[in-house]
Amino acid sequence: MDKKQALSKAMSLCAKQEYCSGDVREKLRTWGISPEDSGEIIKELIKQKFIDDLRFATAYARDKIRFNQWGRIKIRYMLGSKKIPGAMIDQVLDEINPELYTEVLKDLLQKKDKSLKKEPDPWIHKQKLIRFAISRGFEVEEIIKIVDKWMSG
Repeated sequence: MDKKQALSKAMSLCAKQEYCSGDVREKLRTWGISPEDSGEIIKELIKQKFIDDLRFATAYARDKIRFNQWGRIKIRYMLGSKKIPGAMIDQVLDEINPELYTEVLKDLLQKKDKSLKKEPDPWIHKQKLIRFAISRGFEVEEIIKIVDKWMSG
């Protein structure tokens, strides 16, 4: 595949679905495109607005919170693995609606609570809920605040 074909194929992919520059760079590598040509293709895709890492990161974070019920920590890690710059990740995570975020965490904890066997010791039950929410990438402070409020009332 030559550079022109790769650009065309990349444009087609990016028109169908949101991609970040890191994902496209990886696809170009698997297609056998040289790093120099990949850089030029990426620049052209950005210039023509096929790729926008900020747009990708914003959509990614919004979808992962809403549909996958992930927390900020997991989203930060996954965006970092896609080679999104740290400052951009910070910007996207700062734009998350705090009410939506808290509501997602509450819903997640309530669903998990219903699926857990009732423990005679409330401490063990609380720890299971906290560990579960941590595994989903939520911050410990947020989790404890919600779990304490919920279990006391």
